[in-house]
Amino acid sequence: MMKCTKCLNEQDSGKFCGKCGASLMEAENIHQPTAYEEVAAASEIVAREPVQVNESVTKAKESVSKYWSYALQVLKKPSAALEGGDHQFINGLITIGIFVIAFSLSIYFLVNKLFKAMFGGLGSMFSEDGMGAQSLPFFHITSSLFMFSLIFIVGSLISVFLAGKFMSQGFSLKELLAHFGGVLVPFASLNVVAILTGLMGSVQLTLILTGVSLLYSIVIMPAIVVYDRAMKYQSSVNKVYLAAGASALSMFITYLVIRTSVMEFMDEVESLLNMGF
Repeated sequence: MMKCTKCLNEQDSGKFCGKCGASLMEAENIHQPTAYEEVAAASEIVAREPVQVNESVTKAKESVSKYWSYALQVLKKPSAALEGGDHQFINGLITIGIFVIAFSLSIYFLVNKLFKAMFGGLGSMFSEDGMGAQSLPFFHITSSLFMFSLIFIVGSLISVFLAGKFMSQGFSLKELLAHFGGVLVPFASLNVVAILTGLMGSVQLTLILTGVSLLYSIVIMPAIVVYDRAMKYQSSVNKVYLAAGASALSMFITYLVIRTSVMEFMDEVESLLNMGF
């Protein structure tokens, strides 16, 4: 029996296939893959797919490791964040993101813990059902806290950027993010710790940690970044006045945000507490 090497048509005799015209050969000579070979081939194809996933995981681990090393360096020597150019602006953005997220979560966890204790009794903190099992709306509250804290940080950045206009060499956006975000590392760490104290329901510790971090980022950080810059480059205004002006502008922006939005949000949270949600 002859078999076509192309379309696998079988015929009794001849050199060429009657259907496609390809050459024929003995059917016994055509290799048929065994079940083992088919499984091995399929396994090889599947084995190639996780390569891309593994590469992505490896890159993610490397990025986390690099940021961790950077954060430890700044924690040991915060002034290092003010040295150099804009090559650390990605790390600065990451730090700002950690700051606002950790701030939002710590306040939510604290308020939610107090809410459960207030309306479900102390036993509700460990309750699986009933009134104690209910929680304040997570997304609504945390998203609002996130936006407020982010606006506070943006207000500080704007004040520093404007102060830089009075110097011989101001800030580029990347450089501003690198310096500002770098000096923010220790206080982003405070907010991360505040998440744990918020989960434990420790009012004093959580408010102290988040209050110090927020006060620093709004009032003190603009002055530090501007004063350091003014020491390195000449300015048309005295560096002390520039630093004080940056802090004052940052506080004014914060005041406007609190008056226009934060107070309304606090009234809304208070109404939720009064209704028992």
